Amino acid sequence: MYLSCVSVCMQRLIETSPWGEDAAAIEQLILNQNKFHSSIQRSQEVERARDELKMSFVRTGQLRELQNMIEEISRAIMWVNEREEEELVFNWGDKNIDVYIPKKQESYSKLMSALEVKEKELNKLKQKVDGLLKNNHPASDKIEAYMDTLQTQWSWLLQITKCIHVHLKENAAYSQFFKEANETYSKLQKEHENIRKKFTCDKGTSLENLTELLKNLEREKETIMENKRQVKNLVNKSKSIVRLRPRNPEEKSSSPSPVIVQALCDFKQDQKGIFKGDEGILTDNTQRSKWHVTGPGGLDMLIPSVCLLIPPPNPLSIGLANKNEQYYEAIMGIWNQLYINIKSLISWQYCVKDINHINSLTITMLSQMRPEEYRNIIKSLETHYQEFLRSSQGSEMFGEDEKKKMEGQYSGAQTHYDTLVIGLPTYNQSKVDVVKQEVVKLVVQHEPPIKAETTNTLQGSTLSLTLLSDLHALRRRLELAESGLSHHLHVPLGENSVQECSQRLLKLSYLRNLLQSLLQAEDVIKVHEARLTEKETTSLDLNEVENYRSSLKQMKSELEHKRDLLKAMESDLVNAVHVNSQISASFHKCDVDLSKYADLVGQMSDRWRRIQTQIDSRVWDLEKQEKQLRHFQQSSGVVDQWIDNAKQRQDTLQAAKFSDIQNLMEHLNRQKVLHSEIKGKKEKVEVIQKDADTCAASIKDYELQLASYSAGLETLLNIPIKRTVLQSPATVVREEATDLQSRYIELLTRSSDYYKFLGEMLKNMEELKTSMMVQQSQNHYTEILSERDTLLIKLKQLEQDKTRQGRYEEELNRVKVSLETELRNKQRLQEERDKIHKDFTYWKSQYELKEGQMRQCDSDKDKMERERLSLKSDLERMMVELRTVEERYKGRLQSSQGEVLDLALKRDSLERELRRLQQRPDSMSIQTQTDEKVVTVDPSKLVFDGVRRKVTAHQLCDCGIISKATLEQLLKGKRTVEDVAVDIQLSLKGTGVIAGMVRGPQGRMSITEAKTKNLLSQESAIMLLEAQAATGHIMDPKFNEKMSVDAACSRGVVDTDDRDTLMTAEAAGTGFKDPYTGKLLSIGQALKQNRLDKKTALRLLQAQESVGGILDPVLSVFLPKDLALDRNLIDEDLYRALNKKPACYLDPITEEKISYSDLRLKCRMEPASGLLLLPVPEKPMTVQGLRGEVSVTELINSNLLSETDVQKLNQGKLSSKEIEDKLKNYLHGSTCIAGIYDEANNRIMTIYQAMKEGLLRRGTTLELLEAQAASGFVIDPINNVCMNVEEAWKRGLVGKEFKDKLMSAEKAVTGYKDPHTGNTISLFQAIEKDLIEKGHGIRLLEAQIASGGIIDPKESHRIDVDIAYKRGYFDEEMNEILTYEGDDTKGFFDPNTQENLTYLQLKERCITDPKTGLVLLPLRDKTNPQQMVQQSSQKNILRKRRVVIVDPDTGKEMTVREAYHKELIDYDTFLDLSEQECEWEEITIRASDGSARMVVVDRKTGTQYDIQDSLDRGIIDQTSLDQYRLGTLTLTKFADLITSKSSLSELSITASNMEDVATCTSPTQACPSSPTVRKRFNSISITFSPTDEFDEGSPIAAIFDMETMEKITIPEALRRGIVDAITAQKLLEAQACTGGIINPTNGQRLNLQDAVHQGLIDDDMATKLKPAQKAFMGFEDVKTKRKMSVVEAMKEKWLPYEAGTRFMEFQYLTGGLLEPGKGQKTSIETAIRRGWLDGKGAQKLQDTRSHTKNLTCPKTKLKISYKEAMDSCMVEEGNGMKMLQASSMSSKGISSPYNVSNPGSRSGSRAGSLATSRTGSRSGSRRGSVDYSSSYSTFTTSASNTLRHVLF
Repeated sequence: MYLSCVSVCMQRLIETSPWGEDAAAIEQLILNQNKFHSSIQRSQEVERARDELKMSFVRTGQLRELQNMIEEISRAIMWVNEREEEELVFNWGDKNIDVYIPKKQESYSKLMSALEVKEKELNKLKQKVDGLLKNNHPASDKIEAYMDTLQTQWSWLLQITKCIHVHLKENAAYSQFFKEANETYSKLQKEHENIRKKFTCDKGTSLENLTELLKNLEREKETIMENKRQVKNLVNKSKSIVRLRPRNPEEKSSSPSPVIVQALCDFKQDQKGIFKGDEGILTDNTQRSKWHVTGPGGLDMLIPSVCLLIPPPNPLSIGLANKNEQYYEAIMGIWNQLYINIKSLISWQYCVKDINHINSLTITMLSQMRPEEYRNIIKSLETHYQEFLRSSQGSEMFGEDEKKKMEGQYSGAQTHYDTLVIGLPTYNQSKVDVVKQEVVKLVVQHEPPIKAETTNTLQGSTLSLTLLSDLHALRRRLELAESGLSHHLHVPLGENSVQECSQRLLKLSYLRNLLQSLLQAEDVIKVHEARLTEKETTSLDLNEVENYRSSLKQMKSELEHKRDLLKAMESDLVNAVHVNSQISASFHKCDVDLSKYADLVGQMSDRWRRIQTQIDSRVWDLEKQEKQLRHFQQSSGVVDQWIDNAKQRQDTLQAAKFSDIQNLMEHLNRQKVLHSEIKGKKEKVEVIQKDADTCAASIKDYELQLASYSAGLETLLNIPIKRTVLQSPATVVREEATDLQSRYIELLTRSSDYYKFLGEMLKNMEELKTSMMVQQSQNHYTEILSERDTLLIKLKQLEQDKTRQGRYEEELNRVKVSLETELRNKQRLQEERDKIHKDFTYWKSQYELKEGQMRQCDSDKDKMERERLSLKSDLERMMVELRTVEERYKGRLQSSQGEVLDLALKRDSLERELRRLQQRPDSMSIQTQTDEKVVTVDPSKLVFDGVRRKVTAHQLCDCGIISKATLEQLLKGKRTVEDVAVDIQLSLKGTGVIAGMVRGPQGRMSITEAKTKNLLSQESAIMLLEAQAATGHIMDPKFNEKMSVDAACSRGVVDTDDRDTLMTAEAAGTGFKDPYTGKLLSIGQALKQNRLDKKTALRLLQAQESVGGILDPVLSVFLPKDLALDRNLIDEDLYRALNKKPACYLDPITEEKISYSDLRLKCRMEPASGLLLLPVPEKPMTVQGLRGEVSVTELINSNLLSETDVQKLNQGKLSSKEIEDKLKNYLHGSTCIAGIYDEANNRIMTIYQAMKEGLLRRGTTLELLEAQAASGFVIDPINNVCMNVEEAWKRGLVGKEFKDKLMSAEKAVTGYKDPHTGNTISLFQAIEKDLIEKGHGIRLLEAQIASGGIIDPKESHRIDVDIAYKRGYFDEEMNEILTYEGDDTKGFFDPNTQENLTYLQLKERCITDPKTGLVLLPLRDKTNPQQMVQQSSQKNILRKRRVVIVDPDTGKEMTVREAYHKELIDYDTFLDLSEQECEWEEITIRASDGSARMVVVDRKTGTQYDIQDSLDRGIIDQTSLDQYRLGTLTLTKFADLITSKSSLSELSITASNMEDVATCTSPTQACPSSPTVRKRFNSISITFSPTDEFDEGSPIAAIFDMETMEKITIPEALRRGIVDAITAQKLLEAQACTGGIINPTNGQRLNLQDAVHQGLIDDDMATKLKPAQKAFMGFEDVKTKRKMSVVEAMKEKWLPYEAGTRFMEFQYLTGGLLEPGKGQKTSIETAIRRGWLDGKGAQKLQDTRSHTKNLTCPKTKLKISYKEAMDSCMVEEGNGMKMLQASSMSSKGISSPYNVSNPGSRSGSRAGSLATSRTGSRSGSRRGSVDYSSSYSTFTTSASNTLRHVLF
């Protein structure tokens, strides 16, 4: 009321104020009015309105930030949830596993890539959130809650990816196992069928066939044994295969036993959880995504199936592996049975053969044999019979009856033999008696008849017969005596019978001693063997272990003490053998086989040694076991005691009781400490478990050793050893460890459960306490409300006691008081005006201060700029508000004056009414009190203004915009339409559409005007206009007017061309008219009738939603999206599409897709009009960069401008030109190597010019030019001009041959195009995406860094490495590669020292041009002796001489070879001219001892000439050498001088077969007409040698040209066209990867750098051969610096598979795989043990027939492998160098595919040359004078051809 009175008074003052009569009076009135106006501005209401408006703006901005942040986080959460849902529903079962595994691996790879990208986005989002939280955003709690949700979901998704990785690994192993197992089973089946069908036999099979079957069977065993490793491997693998079938519900339901599952990650559900590695029981898996599991502690949980793994063992895999193993064992059983059968048949055949032979013997036959012969017959029978007895055991060929029959046959044969042997002496004696009688008869008949003599003779004969009888009796006794020693002992008797008998007796004595020694040694051995077989295992008692170890040592000492027995036994055997050797061999020897005794002695010695070895092994094992067992018992005992103690403490804690929260918290802390202690012991328990496994494994090995020894004795002695089945101590150890682990897990589970229980209890008690406090507060609040109601009733009663008259009098008094204070208010307003002026001055100074601070801040410049603009807009807004308040106060003053008049009138009427009442009778003074009348408002008057039409309150209530209570208040008049309209302003009018654009002093402009001024694109402009029309009106921001589309077209606000499009958009707000029913349709309904497309509908709906909601065309109000869905304005598809926040509009600044809500956030609200206007981006200050403009903001962000620079820039003290000069190295040029400085001629040259003049090689030139292009520009060092590659090519700074490569290198500056996204990416990113080769990219990166910094291709300037890290243009791994100065990173070549260097090292050797400041590479003056001494390796300028032949018909130049193939010259001329072509250079070769020698090398042929050797041999003299050193004699002339006087050395070639030199024997080549060729033929010696004489450990070293009969290098053969480029490269690769490039002249192996230095290969070939050299030297791991072999490099993806396989084949064929860095050759077995190769890989490598045929034979022109090439080589005698034959015409009649001539041209030209007269051609060619000092010389051949010798 006070304010209204003041307003009335002010209005009256203004209306009644005079207007003045003259100018002075009017001026005074203006001053008074200004003072009055200022007083109004200083009023508290104005200040309060200003503060509230400022707070409102702040809150609006905060709400927008919150909305933007929540939407962004929600989108991220939805993305994460979508990925999660995709993975949760995936079926990891065994169905179609072979199909889904590769697909899933690919999708997993894509998911991980997407996660990497999303992680970067989330990091940016996290930075935004941190910024809001750091600025104390009022809704920080909500933002944190959303962010925590996102973080939780993200962490959960990462957990799922880990689970997916495990599933992929385990399921792939599952698939691979069953595939291999099934393949193995099929293979075993085939093997089974093969052995069944192939090996059949019976008794009718011949002995030869049986022997052949036995050999084949033994070979078959090798094939069968190959499967053993695979079968054992499958058995081992089967134990680690997971179970997949139970993942299917039907399989799980049919499983009789519970299915155990294992958690792959931590998972929590409510207060229950399961940790990674925990196991549970699967109770229900009917849902694919989530399984019901009973976890640790018996808790039931619902866990995602992707987090669970059904661990091994898998009965299916184990069963299949066992099946394969059993099948294998069955096959081996079949093999064994077949082996026994065949062996038994063979022995049976031999027995039958021997029996038949013995049975056929007669005594006459026996008497004609020597004793050894018939003894060998019976011995053979015995041996074969014993073999039959052994082999027939278990044989299916012989039953018991057949064995008995065989035994009878054997006995019969033995009896027959014994009969013959026993009767043999009698038979022999009878023959002697017959002879004697015949002798006596002859003597009697022939003696003369002299009686005395006859008597004496008869007496002598009688005496001889007597002696013979005695000897015969003695022999019989010896035979009987010897028969006791052997069955068949025959003692020969002769002239020295007594001596021989004594020798036999001595032999028998030695045999007796030997038998005694054997028995004694056997007793000792048996005792110790028995003692060693007593123990079958060890003990867990350390004392017992120690005692047994002591007893073993005692046994060992006893054996050493009794070792004399062994020596005596061996000595007796030696003596017996010695005596046996002295007996005469012409007589029957004692039939005692000493070899059996020697075998026994050897067996005893072997058993003795086995006992000693067994004792030593057991002692060592027991010592090791004792240490392990003691350590295990000690550690397990300590943990066991701790578990008991911890269990007691846990019991004590669980038994405690508590009543309040404080006690509970203390108890919880104690439990937490105990739980942490228990968890800390987990590692210790695991260590004990490992110790137990180690100890148990050691015990098992010991038991296996004992069992093996016992089994060996059983086999050796054929005596069963009784074994006692005992429990293994290893089992006890494992049980103890398992028991300890179980107790620990039980304790940990109890502790964890109790800890969780206490936590839940504490939480419940706290909640209970809080609820009690709430209840108390609620009661107290109820009491206060009741008291308040009571007071209100009292106040109401007091008010009713006041009389109406009193109220009128009080009102009149207030009016009087207000009139009296009017002048005071006027004065106060004047004071407030002064105060506002002071405040304005203060804020102005503050603004200037803030502006100065903004200039001082470099990193927050944008933020401060926005604050400055905000302050400026606030000031403008405040001024507008002041004007608004001023106008409002003027209105209020006028209304106050009107109210004063009304009050005066009311006062007069009241006075009249009072007088009238006073005149009424007293009876009328009694009044009747009646109830107040309820006022009801007409509903038709409750109308609100909608977007385009009116809407009633009932309609608003029906659609849910206002509540029924609000409607009742409106109907009863308690609230007005204006009041309610303020509350529902969002639904009635929305929050405002983007009305136009604003740009500096030009102010506001419409969308169409911005489009006309090219500030907006056509597409973006029409979209923004559509959004205006769809939300109700087209906006004219200049006049702040709204209008329809038609009106906007007529007024020129929009173009008429856009009318139809905008009319459709306007119908989205006003409604589409249904042509059938006439009803208005919403956008969603019109979409169903195809009145517009979905993309347009979605775009218009998004604009409506961003403004206020979905616009109802009937009600013309904005409705929430959910309400619009309920009212069928949109359908479910549109609803979901809107929820995804699609980017339907274009950002006018970046032209990127953006949503309408995000676009509105970029707008600026004009305070005066409240319009949303898009700011036109101001063009930032820029400077010229490498390829384009660079903004100053970018330079600040790149830390290239300092804070001081920013301040100077803001103050105008720093210009763009000064910035460019300061940052010249970052913006313009570079410090790369710009050109060449030729010291010899004191001149500066371009790099390309230096190459043209022969000062630089082509490869070096390309590297330096690529470095320039990748560093920004190609540089003209003479004119100091930088230019791009295209311009440099036009100016001739680079040649056309380099243009494409330099254009590619230039992309390191301009950026590479990502083929997938089309975005511009940097050089490093291109390397990562494999768009360029890594080594090439590293060389370009190195050049960039060395020349100023990494180039940002997007911003077109250089940046430092740390900024490059942040922008992803660099990483630490790449930094390590570039900073590591190994051979791999030295990609540039120093032409002075022939060294490989990094770019930075090469720059350090450069000089700076004092005039231009450019970096120049100096080329040393080779003629300066001082510089020649300083150079570690000296090389003359390369001198080449090439013969060019001009075709007289066409005038075209051609090489000598081309002229020969076109038959322009004959063969002799071709050879002579070819010899004149050369490519000479002088090099220095240093030996390992440091000595150096100078040689001249023809790089064309590889021929070398030692200068000192030529001088020593007199080929050159000192004068010529001095002239060459002084430069008066050129290198070419000097080389010609050496070659002309050098005699060709004899070339000796070795070939393995005649075919290798078949081409040498052809008529045209065997008898060459050329003296040169004849000279070569005379010096060639061809020798044929067997293949085994060749050195298989060396690669192919050279090429032998079959046409010129000379040995040449491989590159020379490539240049001649007789070897193709691919074959040449691979032949050189074989050399490089096996030790180095071979110099064919001396066989020396060289590295690539030395090979280039000596001219064996060029730079390009050296680059291609680098991987092959690394295969020999080793591939160096950048991180670990370890040298890797070829196989390891292939596994680590450092080497492509094809190249790696090729290098492995080369190394294997030349002796074996090489150990990196050492050059030692490794066998296949060693490579398998080291893990380099597996079985399949080794088999493939050994099978040379499967080697790739990647070479083209230079001789046959057929595809061959390297093995075939080596086999067809010729070998040079003396050095063993392999030479591969080559010719232009194939020996198979195939023309060379890489020769430029026509097929058969070479042979045809040769024939022609033989047919024609050679005199003319020879004389003609010799007549021409050749001046090698001149550039050109010409001479004429007989065919009038013109030849030119070109020296360059």
